[in-house]
Amino acid sequence: SAASDVYKRQAKTCILLFKKIFRMRITVMHNFSMLLTQKCLSMGLIDKSYSEWLSYSIEKRATTLLTWFVLCLVGFFGFGWKLTLSFSIFFLLIRKYTNGYHAATYSHCLFLSILMEIIIFTFVSSIFYFKWALPLILTVSSILIWCIAPVNTASIHWSECELKIVKTAVRWLLFILNALAILLIKLQIAPSILQGLSAALAADAITLFISSCQKLKGGRTNENSSQTVRQKEN
Repeated sequence: SAASDVYKRQAKTCILLFKKIFRMRITVMHNFSMLLTQKCLSMGLIDKSYSEWLSYSIEKRATTLLTWFVLCLVGFFGFGWKLTLSFSIFFLLIRKYTNGYHAATYSHCLFLSILMEIIIFTFVSSIFYFKWALPLILTVSSILIWCIAPVNTASIHWSECELKIVKTAVRWLLFILNALAILLIKLQIAPSILQGLSAALAADAITLFISSCQKLKGGRTNENSSQTVRQKEN
């Protein structure tokens, strides 16, 4: 009982520390973006009407860099730099074209990203020595990405023409990445790159699948709301 109380207090302390760090992150990132924006304004590099856009862009990019820095630290210490680096490169490459699930807040985004990274890295590393495992992951992930990507959201808002272009780019990229995977499997070289590639495609497929489910759920909710409104009007 005494030991469980100690663990509970430690867990509460960790949660409070986690929250405090995120509050500090928000303050620091916001102050940094405002300071850099003011510097650009004073130097005459941008017009005052673009100051809000620049501040938001700086804060967003700084946040993205911080997220990847934390993810890379977790990956380096937990699974080695080769797997982490190859995963990061391939995931950023494919994610650029596919889009996918976005968490509502930064804290949720970082937590879910770390959780997914640990689970996928552990899974890919543990099944690597089964000959059928990675090809199966690559096949299933590629099929999901082929069928779902790209996901259009309110924040990106691609036009129909842009969607067709991006979809073509995604499929060509899938072809190239799968060709690379087949080459690595046949030659039996660079296992970390193969694991990183498999993990990246799996992670992207998961985020796309979640995003697709959210869109379906949102569509059904809107449809039910519309039917309720019509019934009330009648």
